[in-house]
Amino acid sequence: MKKIALVAASMLIAGSASAADLTMPVKAAPAPEPTPVWDLAFGAKLTSDYIFRGMTQTNGDPAIQGYAELRLFDWVYGGLFMSSVNFPSVINNYQVTGLTDPSAEMDIYGGLRHTWSGLTLDVGYVYYYYPGQLSENSYTLGVPAANMNYWEVYFKPTYAINDMFTVGGNLYYSSDYVGTGSDDTYLSGTLKVDFSKYSVVKDVGFYVSGEFGYQWLGWTNYGNIYAVNYELPSYASWNVGVAFTYKAATLDLRYYGSELSEGYLPNGTFNTCGQVSGLSNACGDRFVASLSFDTSLNALK
Repeated sequence: MKKIALVAASMLIAGSASAADLTMPVKAAPAPEPTPVWDLAFGAKLTSDYIFRGMTQTNGDPAIQGYAELRLFDWVYGGLFMSSVNFPSVINNYQVTGLTDPSAEMDIYGGLRHTWSGLTLDVGYVYYYYPGQLSENSYTLGVPAANMNYWEVYFKPTYAINDMFTVGGNLYYSSDYVGTGSDDTYLSGTLKVDFSKYSVVKDVGFYVSGEFGYQWLGWTNYGNIYAVNYELPSYASWNVGVAFTYKAATLDLRYYGSELSEGYLPNGTFNTCGQVSGLSNACGDRFVASLSFDTSLNALK
């Protein structure tokens, strides 16, 4: 009888313990870490050519680039991008239309950017500053070399459909394209397909991406000093490439093209490429390789 009583008591205690386990609150999942109040993103790139909207900014030469961007409250940001450039005012001992041979490009920018689930909206302002311009307000082949500094406002939405597909758009506007006085509206669409989840190598990812855009340009306006005004040609540009990532490093291999034609016209004047860029050979098909490193202070912690 004692054994039966001990067994019954044990079963009762065990049953009570099990009931207590069932009534205890389930441990809550850890709360996600709060968004940092601030962060500083920065990076550097070495590229075989600096292409901007279908045109080389380095006369086909390599470029070194870098940036730093301060981010506040997951909404506000401001930064500085710098790149080596080559806009020669003289080639083969003769003047080239509208170029001032600056020593570098400095883009000072800022705006508001925030993400809701897969949707990111970005609106801001950028000022393109070219220090060390040598031929400013001088004549080159009868056309004035305007101060190249100018501004743009922009709107750049992106949407991550899932962990593979991301679509986006870019809308830029300026009333003084590269100091010429011409209106400038640039609209493009982007697509990125990320295959990183299929990678068999740890920390190595890869994706393909592309962009197709169109730039509307207007009439130059050099003011009362110069009487030479003309309409800049509008044009389409595009790029497509593949990139490989390893932690903070990205190797990008990309093709660029545009509607702008190269060479000289039969009457010896510039073609559409020369009219927009000042260099008759700044456009055309180009293949570019670049290696970049991007991180932030919080990512390094």
